[in-house]
This record gives sequence, C-alpha cells and structure tokens, in this order.
Amino acid sequence: MSLLELIKTTALAAFQASNPVNIVLGKVIEAKPLKIEIHSKLILSDEFLLVAEHLTRHERIASIQFEYPKSYTKGQIGDEGKQTSSKRQNQGESTAVPYEEYEMKYLKLVLEDGLKEGDKVIMHRVQGGQKYFVSDRYKEGDSVWHYQQKQ
Repeated sequence: MSLLELIKTTALAAFQASNPVNIVLGKVIEAKPLKIEIHSKLILSDEFLLVAEHLTRHERIASIQFEYPKSYTKGQIGDEGKQTSSKRQNQGESTAVPYEEYEMKYLKLVLEDGLKEGDKVIMHRVQGGQKYFVSDRYKEGDSVWHYQQKQ
C-alpha cells in the first residue's frame, strides 16, 4: 500500500469514526409524550429528541392585510389559482357582508399544529448518535398537494 493510499484510508476511517450527522426518516407514534419510530426495533422517546420550534405549539406576532376581491395565480400559490373571500356578520344582522379591505397590525398568533400521531418526520442524528434533531414533516411525492378536507 502506498503512502497516499494509507493516508486516504486513515482519513476515511477517522471520518467514519467521528459519526457525522445522518438524515433519518421516522414516524410519530405518540404525540404526548413524544415517541418517534425509526424502524420496528428503534423507537425514540422525547429525551432523545430535539424538535424544531415550528413543529411545536408556539406564538408569533403577525399583521394581516386583506383585499377583496383579489385573485392569486397558480404561480403565486402553487397548485391552482385561488380567489380571496370573507364574511362578517354582526349580531342581530340577518345576512353576512364581505369585507372589502381589512388590516390588523401586530396580532398574536398561537400556532397549534405541533407533531401528531402519524406524522412522517425528517430527523438528523446529531454527532455521537445520542440525540436526534426533528427538522420537519414530509409528505410522499404523490400527496404533496393533498389537503385535509373540512369536517
């Protein structure tokens, strides 16, 4: 073995021994306490998980600017064009009237869509393998534009 090959082999072995970050797919099997299954023999409990904030219940400050009528094209929204709509009805009024323009500054939004049973997640195994960072949910390619219907 040449000196160059020996250096390459040693460097590769050192890299593999350092246990770099790996991307892992999992499925939430329990939301509270959080448990994620990587495969049938490896289920991670919340003590081994670091979860990105957007996958938890959290607050944001936002502003709303609404204009009616307004259309959004497929290129602006993604899967199909959309038309804005609104309804307001004060107590005692018999019919709803659309807002034509509406603006609210600095409202507090509480985003409640945390991880739930059945969610498919992308995780990164942190160096050393003891912790996993849950970075996002994912969907299979054939269900990218599928939205839950109103119940």
